[in-house]
Amino acid sequence: MSYATSVFVYTQRQIVILQSGFSPRIYMPQYSKPLTLNKGVDNSIQFQFLNQEQKPIDITGLAITCNIISYDGSKILLSKTLTLKLPANGIASLDIATADIQDIDAQKAYYSLIFPSGNLNFPVFVDQNAGARGDMNIVNSVYPYFVPSNTVTIPTGQPFPNLDNSNISDIIQLQNANTYYTSVISTNENPVLTIQATYEQYNGDVTIEGSCQVDADWYPITTTTYSNVTDTFGYVVEGYHPYVRVAFTSNNGAVTNVLSR
Repeated sequence: MSYATSVFVYTQRQIVILQSGFSPRIYMPQYSKPLTLNKGVDNSIQFQFLNQEQKPIDITGLAITCNIISYDGSKILLSKTLTLKLPANGIASLDIATADIQDIDAQKAYYSLIFPSGNLNFPVFVDQNAGARGDMNIVNSVYPYFVPSNTVTIPTGQPFPNLDNSNISDIIQLQNANTYYTSVISTNENPVLTIQATYEQYNGDVTIEGSCQVDADWYPITTTTYSNVTDTFGYVVEGYHPYVRVAFTSNNGAVTNVLSR
């Protein structure tokens, strides 16, 4: 018995609106559907520019910029000028080559469009609330992608429990159960985070904490107690915790390395 699976080849197209002209009508799409960029291949996403009367805007000769913005709004991941496809009908495309997003991690993001008119630059709206940002997902869907581990550190000002095997005097003996916190790990909306820590003669607690803010309101996720361990342990954190850190509460021993992925 054989089976057939239907596959589709199509171009993503999003209608966007300019508040242009003198019509008293107000037209806005109810919402903007999330757009998707697939890592490992080329991508083409079309936009059609309409006015308040739902008529195409002639975009001939215009340099319209699309910005892809990180989900926390802190930086522009990529900025490209749209390619005019059918400018008289208001259709242009965001053409992304494989190399353009090779170094951008898979993540949730936003996109925005800047429309030039004379000496001015106007926003382009994607929903009924005059929202100028739409949702975009950058995904690893075509090829598998190796995610390297990141080294987790202790922020400046906190002496990290450390061990240099070449000099035994460098072993920091923690007295009176001091607590040391790692740097903050951003999960980028991923539901699974793995952490690895290496210990040398460690005594004390290891608490993985989560928060919805980068610097406040921390809550415990898991706590593990060790007694004079010399080993490497891994931890799996499941659930949507935007920010994670590790607290080491110990009166003896060393933590020589912490990695996250």
